[in-house]
Amino acid sequence: MSKAKPKKKKSETAAAKPSPDSTNPSRADSKQNGSALNGTAVGQASYTAKDIYVLEGLEPVRKRPGMYIGSTGVDGLHHLVWEVVDNSIDEAMGGYAKNIAVTLQPENRVMVVDDGRGIPVEVHKQTKKSALETVMTTLHAGGKFGGESYKVAAGLHGVGVSVVNALSAWLKAEVCRDGTQYAQEYKRGKPTAAVKKTGKCGGSGTAVTFEPDPEIFPEIAFDWERILERLRQQAYLTRGITLVLRDERSAAKAKDGSAIVPSYTFHFEGGIVSYVRFLNQGEAVKHPTVFFVSKEVSANGSRAILVEAAFQFTDSMSARELSFANHVHTPEGGTHLTGFRTALTRCLNDYAKKNQFFKKDDETLTGDDVREGITAVISVKLQEAQFEGQTKAKLGNTEARTAVDTVVAEALEEFLEKSPNDAEAIVARALLAQKARKAAKAAKETVLRKGALEGMTLPGKLADCQSKDPEESEIFIVEGESAGGCFSGDTKVALTDGRDLPFRDLVREDEAGKQNYCYTVRADGSLAIAPIKHPRITKNNATVVKVILDNDEKITCTPDHAFMLRDGTYRAAKDLSPENSLMPLYRKISKIGGTITIEGYEMVFEPAHHYYIFTHLLADRHNLEYGVYAMTDGTHRHHKDFNKKNNNPDNLVRLTKEQHLFLHANLLEHTIHRPDVKEKMAALHRTPQFREKIRATMTTQKMRQMLSQRGKRQWENENYRVFIGQKFLEFYHSSAEYREENRKRLAREQQKYWSDALHRQIQSEQTRAFFEANPQRRVELSTDAKKQWQDRALRIWRSGKTKEQWTPAFRAKRRTAYNATYLKKALDALRRVHDAVGRVDEQTYNELRLQSRDRSLIRLSTICDRFFNGNGEDLETAVIRHNHKIKVVLPLAEVMDVYDMEVPETHNFALASGVFVHNSAKSARDRRFQAILPLKGKILNVERARLDK
Repeated sequence: MSKAKPKKKKSETAAAKPSPDSTNPSRADSKQNGSALNGTAVGQASYTAKDIYVLEGLEPVRKRPGMYIGSTGVDGLHHLVWEVVDNSIDEAMGGYAKNIAVTLQPENRVMVVDDGRGIPVEVHKQTKKSALETVMTTLHAGGKFGGESYKVAAGLHGVGVSVVNALSAWLKAEVCRDGTQYAQEYKRGKPTAAVKKTGKCGGSGTAVTFEPDPEIFPEIAFDWERILERLRQQAYLTRGITLVLRDERSAAKAKDGSAIVPSYTFHFEGGIVSYVRFLNQGEAVKHPTVFFVSKEVSANGSRAILVEAAFQFTDSMSARELSFANHVHTPEGGTHLTGFRTALTRCLNDYAKKNQFFKKDDETLTGDDVREGITAVISVKLQEAQFEGQTKAKLGNTEARTAVDTVVAEALEEFLEKSPNDAEAIVARALLAQKARKAAKAAKETVLRKGALEGMTLPGKLADCQSKDPEESEIFIVEGESAGGCFSGDTKVALTDGRDLPFRDLVREDEAGKQNYCYTVRADGSLAIAPIKHPRITKNNATVVKVILDNDEKITCTPDHAFMLRDGTYRAAKDLSPENSLMPLYRKISKIGGTITIEGYEMVFEPAHHYYIFTHLLADRHNLEYGVYAMTDGTHRHHKDFNKKNNNPDNLVRLTKEQHLFLHANLLEHTIHRPDVKEKMAALHRTPQFREKIRATMTTQKMRQMLSQRGKRQWENENYRVFIGQKFLEFYHSSAEYREENRKRLAREQQKYWSDALHRQIQSEQTRAFFEANPQRRVELSTDAKKQWQDRALRIWRSGKTKEQWTPAFRAKRRTAYNATYLKKALDALRRVHDAVGRVDEQTYNELRLQSRDRSLIRLSTICDRFFNGNGEDLETAVIRHNHKIKVVLPLAEVMDVYDMEVPETHNFALASGVFVHNSAKSARDRRFQAILPLKGKILNVERARLDK
């Protein structure tokens, strides 16, 4: 570099302190080290060895670095710098540090120095080692896992720095505490010697110098611009802190022989207000005053949360919102950003209504309207921040939303009232955005009505609709010609009649008039059965890829065919990677055991509830929903062709118990006279137990006949039945123990009965049918209720009861919602563990829990007990069946004809290979009034059907 300092932007020149490095490098070096190791700590809280908490070891880091830093690419390399700098920032946030210096040294080394309290060096009572060595070599050791050493934290002090140590070829830690300087060196995470005293020093501080391990990172050269932008961002977020960045790698020599080292010094007293002004450089701002609020509040019973927000509007067409949690940038936003947006939209709408900015017929401002042109910075500092994902891209704390919403709304209302000129400019900007949105919508509708190419014929690729009424007709635009092309002809579809049929055969059977059915996933994630419509060749000579699943099944399809992911979304085949979880289909044949009392029937794994369900129950639900038969037709489901595995809905009928028994008794060739049944009966008759039972029964035949005849005569006597009834009631009322046992038994049976969705549906239909047949009864009940609630004493009594019942009801509802979250997150995490180590390993799972710091990942024993009744095998089955993954997607040189089909309503189906895929793009429409057109096709000419003709 030709100059000592890179040229600063305008706002930085005004806010930054000049660096002395260019004129006196040696003096700058001395000052840099002295500011950290000879400075004075500003905080007063205790920070000793007792504040270091040891949770786990360092072993897994070098084996699986991606679990800790995201990747071993350029992002992961720079993550090492962020971890060390974040520890220094944590000291600054706690009020213990004022100066941080980062130096890029030759040989790809980085030195980070702060003037905080310094890592403790005394012997740690748990590890029997120096606290410094404990922090640097133990994965989960630090002052942020307990105690009061840190209120909030961005980095993972004790986690982050130990990870840096593990992934460095060499690292040196220097500490100044109590007037003494200490040092220790490490190689690939292991100390080369014990902690040593290296001299005297003043004040306190920590210096960490490390060199990334080339065995871990393919590229170990650090990017100056990337680090510069990160440190600038941190300086804005930590008002009053001084951050220095030096690059000794590109030092030049002055004429006098001294070194000229490029450096930047950041110091912003304005904090995020300065940040907003910096971001808006070169933009035309709509109001001069930057809105700013900083306040600490408690929300939802949580500990105090510090909320800072600043924004200013420009004439830009887009919004720029930067959100941070404990100084960690959250590019995907999260609850804090949601709270800010909610408060902004609500306050501006309220102000506009109050001051009559809206015309009579104006609709309210949308979130997009009020955010157009905004430059905003939102920062929250809270304990126990919960991030979604390894890279902390999104904040998940619900209390953060409430806190930000409350603070911003309160301050913004005051700002709008006290600054009417700024308020008018902001609301006018939002109203202009609303007007532009409406104009764009109207223009779009006009173009669609009129047609871009007047007088031309309908495009050849258009799948037209039947209706000619323009008021009900619609058009769907889909992506590309391959929107109708999908699978090779030999790809098999899982059918509900027990067969796996390739597309070629499906087409032939459809042409012959046979209706087939497939498995599908509903919007709520539950399995269902649906009819297959229009299997066909969708494209000739299509380019295809081969998708290889983790069960070694191979699927040949077009590159952009959509596969269903475990969360219900879709991803094109060419974009699939081994990290993606695919929605699975698992089938098995029932065996008697546990709660299963019938064998030989097909069962499918229900992904939404993590258990197996009989396929014929899904077929039964389909028939009930589509009115094929009613609940009142009977409680028994019968396979018409006596094939237990043919679960097509049209092969199922409901019968009463008597009808079902009569049918089987009169069609013995399909039941007990079947060869397999005869063989089973013959084997049973040959067992000693059976023969002994028959012998004993035959020897008491006379007694059995006598008792049977006596019993029949007794129960024919009305007086006897009354007498027995009275005696039972006497016994019932005299035995409290029996009543309690009976009550519990009835409660269990009721819970079991009503937990079945089918029974709830029966009751719902019966209730609905009753009120449809007796509408006057609804009026009578309504009138009676209104009269009752006019009684003030009743209302007071009901109010008291509601207060008593609210807390338990609320907790039950909350528990249900939390349990759903706990189960989903646990199964996701356990599947990752299973993929990594080949089993459900508790130790690896606990390491993942601690590393993610996600409190919604509960203990493995709790998961097993709460959701699987303590059955570890069921838990492991749920983990294995949780999803499918792919091994690889391979492009193929050959081209071929491809096939697809349509599935009404759900638009997805299961392949025999065990995954769910989207159906033909043409299926998501009603042929009567919905047309479909590929993007690469011609523009639809609707001139013939214009509304004004």
